[in-house]
Amino acid sequence: MPTSDIFRIYTEEKNKRDILRLVEKAFDNFTLQPTLGYYKGEPEKSIVIEIVGAREPAVKEMALKIRKMNGQKSVLIIKLRGQAKTYRA
Repeated sequence: MPTSDIFRIYTEEKNKRDILRLVEKAFDNFTLQPTLGYYKGEPEKSIVIEIVGAREPAVKEMALKIRKMNGQKSVLIIKLRGQAKTYRA
């Protein structure tokens, strides 16, 4: 089973359609998850974009574009190493 980098980009749920268009242009496969995050103790609607097998520079570039689009000071990227396998019936 191959080992892959798994990236997660965490951002506010702002400009969601525009973010989705950006991510679709850059990556063939990804998952977008709505979630509730907390920043300085205050809840905020957030989204997590998970990308398996992407190259780190492309993920960093995407996070920078999202940060600028949303007017944020920062966007969180988490990089994990894992094994991905597709199961088919």
